[in-house]
Amino acid sequence: MNNETRATTRVYRDDEGVYHWVYDLNMFKNHSILWTLLKAMGIVMAILFLIFIAIALTSQSSSASVPVYLAIFGIIFVAAMVLSVACYFLVAAIYGGHYIAVYTMDDQSITQSQPTDQATKSSLIGLFAAASGAAAGKPGLVFVGLSQRGRVVVSTPFKDIKSLKILPSLGEIRVHSFLTWYTIYVNPEDFEFAADYMESHCIKARITR
Repeated sequence: MNNETRATTRVYRDDEGVYHWVYDLNMFKNHSILWTLLKAMGIVMAILFLIFIAIALTSQSSSASVPVYLAIFGIIFVAAMVLSVACYFLVAAIYGGHYIAVYTMDDQSITQSQPTDQATKSSLIGLFAAASGAAAGKPGLVFVGLSQRGRVVVSTPFKDIKSLKILPSLGEIRVHSFLTWYTIYVNPEDFEFAADYMESHCIKARITR
């Protein structure tokens, strides 16, 4: 992300006291989404592995068949991981190498949205710059427009967050709520503000720095 982009995606507080920011993640340089995808796939495959072994051990086939089952599962595991990586880079190419995340944060929750058309990232960031620079007479209306032009990826009340892992060097705040794991991205200039704000509002969360 270049300096110009960072300057236009600073955290902005609107007239209602709601914070907004846009993050432009280079999917070819930052692979955090890929690692999250692989971890999720690994968990799914581990569950399938246990089911696979249970079926193999309880079936009427001989124990000599277990290595065969394991070999088959190993092939499936490798194929699933390779397919996951291939799909990630295919999506990255379709997105033009950039994943755009639009964040909205108030004293109750944080919401991450994504533009329905990633190709609009330049105009989206431009609108954000106009709002944060007070070039628009009603900046809050710009953010309403941004949210309406996108789709909500995840929205989490602070009271439901069980843990926060704050990683300043990566610009990441990893959130864990019930059956939900995801990463919030913040530019360096505003990272400590966002991290401190979330930490102070996630009263039930275990905080790791």
